[in-house]
Parts: sequence; structure tokens; C-alpha cells
Amino acid sequence: MHSTEKTVRQFHESWDMRDPERGAAVIADDCHFEDVARGESQIGPDGYRMDYERWRAAFPDGEVKVVNVIVDGDRAVVEFINRGTHTGPLVSSLGTFAPSGKWQETRYCSVMRVKDGKVVEGRDYYDAATVARQLGLVS
Repeated sequence: MHSTEKTVRQFHESWDMRDPERGAAVIADDCHFEDVARGESQIGPDGYRMDYERWRAAFPDGEVKVVNVIVDGDRAVVEFINRGTHTGPLVSSLGTFAPSGKWQETRYCSVMRVKDGKVVEGRDYYDAATVARQLGLVS
């Protein structure tokens, strides 16, 4: 396995393993990771941990399953599925959404750059309207 693939898999699979420290270990201190749909950025390992805790609070049974990884040198595209039951408050730049008790499953795509075994930048792309529709936030 290419070293870039190993790093990005550790980043994503740590969510599913419920081990944010494992994921934070492969994030550069100055990593800029953007959630494009929410218009939010997470900076460095602390940003990763904050996003992990926020997501885990909203979806305690949440899963992240890597579907495909495409690597070109220090860059990777990671396709994955994020799923879970919305049983806790979902906090985001769009507001805080009370638990709906509904199941959601969303396809994501991360575009990432790795340097010296650490993620130095990335962007998540997904359809936020699909999430909102599945949670009953829009019809």
C-alpha cells in the first residue's frame, strides 16, 4: 500500500474505530481541512478532534466506511460512506439541530494532500441536502 493511502485510510478509519487520537496522529499541526458543504474549516489535530466529538455526539452509533482510495503521489481522493442515527444534538455553522432519531447514510469524497506521513490539507465534499432530507430537516 502506498504511504499516502496508508495515511488517508488511518485518518478516515479512525472515525469508525472510535479512536480520534489515532486519526489526530496523522494530521499536521497546520493542516487546513475544509468541510465545503458547511463552509467550515478544521485546523490541525485539535480541529479534527472537535469535529470528531461533534459528529460522535450527534451520531453515537455512527460509522465511516472507506469505499475507494485513489492516490497520485502526495494526493489522494477518498470515497466513503458516513451513516448513523441522529440521537444527539447536531452542532454546525448552520445551527444546532435537535435529535431527530432518524437514520442517515451519505456518500462523501475527501480530496487530501499528504506530506511526510501527515495530512496537510483536505476538503470534504458531500450533498448536505441529502443529509438534511434524511434527518427530516427539509422536505
